[in-house]
Amino acid sequence: MSDDVNRVYKAVLSYEKDAVVESVKEAIDHGVDPLMLMNEGLSKAIVEIGERFGKEEIFLVELMVGAEACMAGIDLVKQKLLENKIQVLEPKGIIVIGTVQGDIHNIGKDIVKTLLEAAGFEVHDIGVDQPAESFVTKTVAFGAKVVASSALLTTTAPYQKEIEEKLKEAGIRDRVKTIIGGAATSPEWAKTVGADFYASTAAEGIVIIKKVFEGE
Repeated sequence: MSDDVNRVYKAVLSYEKDAVVESVKEAIDHGVDPLMLMNEGLSKAIVEIGERFGKEEIFLVELMVGAEACMAGIDLVKQKLLENKIQVLEPKGIIVIGTVQGDIHNIGKDIVKTLLEAAGFEVHDIGVDQPAESFVTKTVAFGAKVVASSALLTTTAPYQKEIEEKLKEAGIRDRVKTIIGGAATSPEWAKTVGADFYASTAAEGIVIIKKVFEGE
């Protein structure tokens, strides 16, 4: 890792947005490859922050601030790629994510989305309080390979089973992997509804989704 890339990496780990922006600008001025800056500096750092959160070494506020700082750097790198007409690498995979019908909680979902985007995935967030049909429609529209749903309320968790049923009705269940999370879920619940995976934390979800695409 070059000194410039290392400074970007450490800036993200410092949770300081201004430091990230400054270090990214300096690296670009020094001629650092934007893609290397993205993969070895920014993405690598945010993945580490996610792992720290998963191990309960940092608090939620630190995770969110770190993610915001990282995304500021990523926006700069993307601008540079467009200016230079450099072809951005194909996304590592396409994911549809949302909170199920009747549930308006979004923090956990938003964390997973941010970490996935920073790690190079294409994420389509359909929002909160979304019926099963929306998950299916967007999965078909974007050609997603993973469908992630969050449920924090026991009264809304059954809609995760409905997502499974609607995917089957659409004839695409065998072409996608489903992962569930949220306070109302568990490994046992994943088996009950027929989901492929359960994640207890955002960091665990990222690891699982990465393995899904790496195994293709």
